[in-house]
This record gives sequence, C-alpha cells and structure tokens, in this order.
Amino acid sequence: MNKIKFVDPLVTRLEKKNLDKAFKSGWLSHGPYVKKFENKMAQVMKAKHSISVNNGTNAILLILMSLNFKRGDEIIVPSFCYVSPIHMLKLIGLVPIVVDIKLNNLQIDSDKIEKKISKKTRAILLIHNYGSVGDLKKIKEIGQKKNLFIIEDISEVLFSKQNNNYVGDCKWYNKEKIISYASLHASKTLITGEGGIIITNSKKISSKLKIIRNHGQKTQKAYFYDMLGGNFRLSNLLASIGYSQLLRLNKIIKKKKDLNNFYEKRLSKNLNFSLMEDPNNFSSIKWGFPIIFRKKQDKENIMKILNNKSTVCRPAFYGLNKLKHLKVFMNRLTLKSDFKNSEIATNNVLILPMHYKLSRDHINKICKKILDYYKKKKDL
Repeated sequence: MNKIKFVDPLVTRLEKKNLDKAFKSGWLSHGPYVKKFENKMAQVMKAKHSISVNNGTNAILLILMSLNFKRGDEIIVPSFCYVSPIHMLKLIGLVPIVVDIKLNNLQIDSDKIEKKISKKTRAILLIHNYGSVGDLKKIKEIGQKKNLFIIEDISEVLFSKQNNNYVGDCKWYNKEKIISYASLHASKTLITGEGGIIITNSKKISSKLKIIRNHGQKTQKAYFYDMLGGNFRLSNLLASIGYSQLLRLNKIIKKKKDLNNFYEKRLSKNLNFSLMEDPNNFSSIKWGFPIIFRKKQDKENIMKILNNKSTVCRPAFYGLNKLKHLKVFMNRLTLKSDFKNSEIATNNVLILPMHYKLSRDHINKICKKILDYYKKKKDL
C-alpha cells in the first residue's frame, strides 16, 4: 500500500492538457481561462457571478474592501476557525467580536450571536469548519432583524448541499447583503494550486470586486484608476487547472461522498469519540474528516501513532484565544466563556485525510489503528 498522506492533490491528463494550452496561448497572467473558469463556476453553483482571485486570504480581503466597512466596525466571528480571515479583519482596522462554537458540529453557536451585536456591528462572518454548517435559518433571522451583511467562508464545505442547494450559493439571504468565498489551495476539494473564488448574485458587488481586483481600474484607460485596489488576479495558468477540475467535478464529489460514508461506517457509535453532527437535509463534502475525542490524551496518542512515518492526520485549529498576537482584539465584549467549547475543540479534535487519492484500504488502515488503540487500552 502506498504511503498515506494528509494532502495529496490529484492532477490528471485533463489538467495537464489545459495547462499546456494555457502555456502555448502566451497568456501567462490574467487570460481566457480565467473567464472560462469563472463562468463554469457560476454555472455549477447556480449563481449569477463568480470572481476568481489569487488566493483565499485575498478573497476575504477583497470582500471586506468592497463592502464599505469603516475602521472600528465590528464583525461577528467564531472563536474557533482558521486564522486567515481574522488577520484580514485586523489588517484593515475592523474589530472581530468572538462567539463560541457548538461542540457537536464545531460551528458558530447561533444562540449566542445576538447578544454580541452592538450598534457598530456590520456583518456576521460564517466560517464553515470541516465540511458542515450551523443553524443558517436562525442566523438569517438575526441578520435580517439587524440588517447585517453575511459573509460565508465555504473553503471547507465547498459543494456540500443543504435542501439540495449548494452551501454558499447566496440564495438564502438578500442578494445585496450576502457573499461567499473559498480558498482553492492545493489541499482543498477544488484546486488551482493557489487561488480563491468569490460567489455573489449582486451585479453591483460583482462589478466592484472586479475593479478592486485590478488595482482599482474601472476603464481600460491606461494608468487611470478610480478607487483603491490591488493585484488580486488569478493567473491564466492556474485558472486552467480549476476549469479542468470543474469538468470532472461529479467524479470528485462522488469520491468524497464515498470516503465520508466509509469513515462514518467504520467510526460511528464509539463511546471514546464522536463524529460531527450535520443538520437535516445536508449532504457533506468534507475537506478533512474530524473526530472529537472525549480525552485530550487519547487524541495526542493516536496522532503520534498515525503520524509515525508520515503526516497522516492533523490537529484542529487553535482557538483564537490561544494565538497571543491576536489578544489585542480582546475587548469589553470578550469573555473567557466565549472560548469554552473552542478550548475543548483545540485540545480534542483530530482531522483525518479526505483527498481524492485516498482509498477505502487507506481508511481501513487508519481506522484500524484508532480502534486498536482503544482495544489495547481496554486490555491493560
């Protein structure tokens, strides 16, 4: 059996063929494949607009720049998430207001959002951790009541469906107040190597994003700029990879579902750990497969066993309170209790691989090591 890896991106002859075409076209930066990729992505998501960018971090930065937020405006964020979006909030002077997660699904606790909203609150940033979502119905009600923007990070939930609609299609809320984005890093479900994608149904927002993406240039008039912007453009070469992946998306989704179902079959109903609970009518396409252990030491021991010869699994994110450089945003609205569940998640969650090259034999091998650990522990 081949060595199991946590990340192992699949590049087929189709990607190589289109990449070669992109090279031969002479368009090595922004070019025709960008438009083809964006059009195909919008078609797949059944959205009006998709805007490609050069990475997921710049996707959220571009969004924040486009929504006319002011320095000091407050954004509701989960206390447990990948740190990149939080860095971008701080970078442009916005204030992250943390809300704890629910342990059963590792998503922001919708029951705790409203009491954190103030007159300065402008948006709720939903970061859908590890292939699931929180209570979007309740979050919609809060957002509408308080007239807030909703920004969805769908990097780890891309192509998952709820009620037969793709998460991040921006149809469940006012189109002028919702926007979603995803990283297309080589570790994700859809890859361009480095890259990002933004989804919106608003022509106004889409137009502004494209202007900011191109240094703030609205017209083709050379060296004339209309607003602040930067170079956030995806290259033609990388767009050709993303376009190729979308052409075989059905195979990617089918494989991901099979991996998820097989993990659940092998690891469900174990008293030593739990699996993430998805909402009703939800079909998950996970980036990685999370396990929530009862005991921190079990997680640490199993991680050492699995990663003995190669990196097979990863620990979870650090709760934002664990990152010392971010303590500058702890303020009057931040309480120790805001990190109760994120603290447990940081200590007790382990992420197993979910990439396209993974096989059922690989999963059997991983699960056997986890279950054998508890069997040996019981026999002691």
